[in-house]
Amino acid sequence: MNEPDNDHGSAAARLAAPVWGADDLVVADLTAPEHPEVHVTPVESNPRAIAVSSDGTRAYTADHDVGTLSVVDLGQSVTPVLRSVPAGKNPCAVVAGLAGDRVCVADWAGNQVAVLDKEGISPALFVPVGAGPCALAAAPGGQARYVCVVNETDATVSVVDVNAAGSPSVTATVPVPGLTRAIAVAGGGRFAYVASRGAGTGGGRVTVLDLDAEGASVGEPVPVGAEPRALTLSADGRLLCVTAYGSASVSVASVDPVIGRIGAPTPVPVEPHPVAVAFTPDGSRILAVSQTSGRLTAIRTDTLAPTTLDEPVGAVPCGVVPGPDGRFVYVSDQATGTLVTVRTAPRRTGDVGTGAGSRPVNVAVSSDGSWAYAADAASDKVAVLDLGSLTPGTPIPLGGGHAPWDVAVARDRTFGCATSPGTAALLVLTPAQGDVLTVGGAVTVTAVPLAQGADPHGVAITPDGQYAVTADSGTATVSLVDPKGGTYTIAADVVGCQQPTGAALSKDGTTLYVSDFARTQPGQRGGQIAVLTRTGPGTWQRQTVVDAEAGHLSGPHELAVSADGLRLCVTNYQDGTVSVLGRATTSDPWGFRTAVTMSPPMRYPYGLALTPDGETLYVSNAAGGNATVEVFDISASPATRQRTIKVEDGIPIPPGLALSPDGQYLYAAVSKAWAPDGTALGTVYGIQLAGGGNTMTAVATAPAAYTDRPNGLACQDNQTLYVVNQGRKDTPARNACLAVITLDASRLRVQKTEQQALDKDDVPYSIAVAEDGTCCVANSGSGTVTVFTSKVTPVKVGEPATSRPWDVDVTDDGVYACVSDREAATVHRVRLADHTVIPVPVGPDPMGVACAPGGARAYAANHGDDSIAVINLNGAGGRPEVIATWRHALIVKPESVSVSADGTWLFVTTENSGAVLMLDTTTGTPRFTVPAGQALAASAPDPRPATPLVYLADTTGAVVSVVNTTALGRVGATAAALDVRQAVVVPAAARTEADR
Repeated sequence: MNEPDNDHGSAAARLAAPVWGADDLVVADLTAPEHPEVHVTPVESNPRAIAVSSDGTRAYTADHDVGTLSVVDLGQSVTPVLRSVPAGKNPCAVVAGLAGDRVCVADWAGNQVAVLDKEGISPALFVPVGAGPCALAAAPGGQARYVCVVNETDATVSVVDVNAAGSPSVTATVPVPGLTRAIAVAGGGRFAYVASRGAGTGGGRVTVLDLDAEGASVGEPVPVGAEPRALTLSADGRLLCVTAYGSASVSVASVDPVIGRIGAPTPVPVEPHPVAVAFTPDGSRILAVSQTSGRLTAIRTDTLAPTTLDEPVGAVPCGVVPGPDGRFVYVSDQATGTLVTVRTAPRRTGDVGTGAGSRPVNVAVSSDGSWAYAADAASDKVAVLDLGSLTPGTPIPLGGGHAPWDVAVARDRTFGCATSPGTAALLVLTPAQGDVLTVGGAVTVTAVPLAQGADPHGVAITPDGQYAVTADSGTATVSLVDPKGGTYTIAADVVGCQQPTGAALSKDGTTLYVSDFARTQPGQRGGQIAVLTRTGPGTWQRQTVVDAEAGHLSGPHELAVSADGLRLCVTNYQDGTVSVLGRATTSDPWGFRTAVTMSPPMRYPYGLALTPDGETLYVSNAAGGNATVEVFDISASPATRQRTIKVEDGIPIPPGLALSPDGQYLYAAVSKAWAPDGTALGTVYGIQLAGGGNTMTAVATAPAAYTDRPNGLACQDNQTLYVVNQGRKDTPARNACLAVITLDASRLRVQKTEQQALDKDDVPYSIAVAEDGTCCVANSGSGTVTVFTSKVTPVKVGEPATSRPWDVDVTDDGVYACVSDREAATVHRVRLADHTVIPVPVGPDPMGVACAPGGARAYAANHGDDSIAVINLNGAGGRPEVIATWRHALIVKPESVSVSADGTWLFVTTENSGAVLMLDTTTGTPRFTVPAGQALAASAPDPRPATPLVYLADTTGAVVSVVNTTALGRVGATAAALDVRQAVVVPAAARTEADR
């Protein structure tokens, strides 16, 4: 484990705070801002307040009990007191950095202020003011002309001109409504804002004074919460904030810096008795601390949303001050005498090495957040990282010259993936059988070849683990890879059939028709057709049913659907007919159109095949104890019988049928009785339909072709047959299988045969196949459907000359994959259920893409025009559309994006940058720039919503960096001195050469 870099912007800054009870000045060095180094300098008795010169070389304490001002040299490491000079009877407040580098001190008992030079050498000039001067304010930035003096006893504000010729003088004394101590002067020095209790009212008031007009009020006092204790202005002067001690709130109001007026304040609930408040230097948040609960609240200035730190930051906190860069805030706790450090920005907390000479380019985190994989593009290995101990594990060698680019881990941790662009492969990483991937477990690597020249880069895994999805930049495709072997089962309760005996798939493979014999008696109506829709990878939903009456069904068996999806045919095993159903459009319900019959009637029609145009129908027949195929023209009603094709005489069992996709060859599977010695006799026959003959010839025979007891069959393409073999339960038992027969060029002889196991106890019956290679086997015994998918299914998103898919992410509902296309300047939304692709034009050269939680949005990093595209994945008409394009000076050549698990942050890495940007997903504003390495290539948030961590691949640093993304967190307490009070920041320029 490596420690985080101490590359702190506040390396030379300091804090200074008075210690009332100990007569000390505390100076805290912020070189290491998490852990300030405290030095204590004794001053005179009861230092009530502190101020620092504009150049940071002097500090001043108002020594209440002895009537002096102590001048402290901050230019030395030991911070000696240079002198203590008379400043009235009971000095209680001080302000520095005035015109001519003057200093002004409030003398409460003397009803006056003292004006001194920067070094305190010349005698003080005393100026009478109102009764009980207790607080001072001047414009920030140095050379302020006016000092505003809050006179507590007579509820007035005196305006002192310290730049007047000769002695300083009071230009105005203005009454305010009620007791006050809270005041601030805007930058430029024209307007002062005074918070008072509001005489005779339960609420506070803010009065605006125009100092250039002798303190004239600007408008009426504005109501705020009860008992205002502290008031501050943002650095740009456009926001004002007042703590309401009596109403547990902070009032935030807009300010017009030109005319000084403030808008209607908005009260923001905070912890009880807020006593101090401050803006962060960038003005993005307001920090308020409670005196009684000891908790700190941060309020976003754009939304006014408060976040309160769970643990207290002190027993009796009395002050809060941000560090110079705003990443840390310091709370003075007078009860414990400590300075409490609170982190107010995300930060790098550590890293894990990926190996000497490595080049991690992408990272994937396990679903439990305990480990991660990193793709090392400089080797053939995937780095394994223990995120609990932040130590590297044993790398996983991929072998075969596979150099990984991207990595992904399935949610259930049953496998992981890595792309290898150079070898056009997806590497599948699996644990031992029955185990899940861990940081130290054994892993088997299997290379899954993709299309030649695929050049896969990005990879993502669907939430259910059914598919890995790759972005193939070389072939302009998205590949859906089934790493678990391409087989799953549609459960019986989804199919909803008693005895599934037939199956048909729509051309695109998204609609499945299952016929249900349902124990129908001869000559009786019975059975149904269940219609299922594929809703996602490996998931189906029952959509509708065609019942026996609507479909004129009688023990339905095999089905066939036309290529346009408008005609559906089903054999009626128990009444010797075929029902033809139709519809006008694919969204209409099915209706009965006609019955296909002949004389004499067909016997046990079972097998069925339909030409692609839906006009010619082939039906198997067992009339006369012979296996034949009847050919019908069904383009009109009634259907016309055209001819009979002989399959095999003496076989009283009708065969299953399949037609080649080009319609030129017809195949029949004949299931015969077993020979006396148990020898299998099943045969597959075929015929070239345009050849002029009417007799089929044997193509494949048992046992060599695994056609022991064939039932259904289907053609995947013009040279591949799928044959379902039921197997045999009695002795000698035969296993059921799916025979995959590859035909030679004649298409009537076997070139080779392979098999995939089926379960004979399920009684596999019929088969259907779609264009994408999906096969469905209806299991009559179990009421299920077994689905075989292609191991790799490429989905075309463009043409290689004009398309270069690069990155990919999948929505967390598994509905869409989003693919960035660098060449086409688009993001492709791919619906995984049916492979529909819709391109969304974004900016030029989109590299990274990420889907937000909930599946409604996606983000693309437009590398070519320094922007982030925000995509509504279901826009007008259900089409994706860009709804915003975020631009900012910090977004320069963005390369990758990722979204936090809770959806609140978008993490952006930019070209050759060692910092990650954290964009607010509601506005697109970069809220934080977090230094986290040397050249960050990609990010991976912890997948657990309650774990605020993000991991970043640092290609140059050869590490994966860890960033804690919380914007508020207690770091620790540094002992200062008992009764320490409000601190101020000492500008960094105050350091001497010896200290640097």
